[in-house]
Amino acid sequence: MRWVALLLLAVACQRPVEGEHSAASPAPVVPGMETVIVAVEPVRDVVNAFGQVAAEAEPPQVRDARTQVTEAEARLRLAEQQVRRLAALGQDVAPRKELEAARAEQAAAGAAAARARAALAAFGEVGGRTPLGAGETWVIAHVVQSDVGRVEAASACRFSADAFPGRRFAGEVDTEPGYIDPATGTAPVRLRVRDPGHLLRPGMTGAVAMESGASHEATVVPSVAVVYDGAQAVVFVEDGGGRYIARPVQLGVSSDDRIEIVSGVSPGARVATTGAASLLSAARLATGGAAED
Repeated sequence: MRWVALLLLAVACQRPVEGEHSAASPAPVVPGMETVIVAVEPVRDVVNAFGQVAAEAEPPQVRDARTQVTEAEARLRLAEQQVRRLAALGQDVAPRKELEAARAEQAAAGAAAARARAALAAFGEVGGRTPLGAGETWVIAHVVQSDVGRVEAASACRFSADAFPGRRFAGEVDTEPGYIDPATGTAPVRLRVRDPGHLLRPGMTGAVAMESGASHEATVVPSVAVVYDGAQAVVFVEDGGGRYIARPVQLGVSSDDRIEIVSGVSPGARVATTGAASLLSAARLATGGAAED
């Protein structure tokens, strides 16, 4: 019976320890798999923001800003007239306190007018407004303060409307941010978005991505190649034998349907695209983990 004991010992030594597995273990083959070669392409950084389609060529925010300028300048003119009138009367007729109050109102009105002009200038309205071209619409992006300095006029942008999942509307930044909205803590930025099919409706919301800075060479893969094991981004690299190895990766800039890989995969490797999610599910099952939706 000695040989039986030796056989059982050998089997026990080959059995994996429960709960012990490596992320680099080859995943099972999945039918219908498609792959691509990891490439190097020029990319630019991206500023992301919430966006909303404007009601018309002149958004409500611009109309409000224009009205505020008109009202503030009217207030300033009245204040200036009052100061001149009281100053002309002399101290014998007009009490000094009245003149001081009029000058204080003049200063306050001047400051209000300056703020109103700055708000209007943020939309590119000072010096005339260039009308929209055929098939274009306005989108207002609301940029957080930390990204204000990264927004550049005339840079390419994309608007992903919530009403049309998976579809992107290309355009460009019409004006750089000029002020921070104190109510939201964000800077409104006007975008010209191409919509030749007139699909976008006033009030529609979505995500905005605006290109920023100089382009740089980066390792990129299609977005569908990246799957998530919990919070960890993963791609599946073909090992040359028709099987795939899960590689944790650090992500960078996402642009259109491509995403930058900062670390984890080198150019020239072949990664799974279609079927990557199935590979992840199969790998979890093989290691005893429950597949997640």
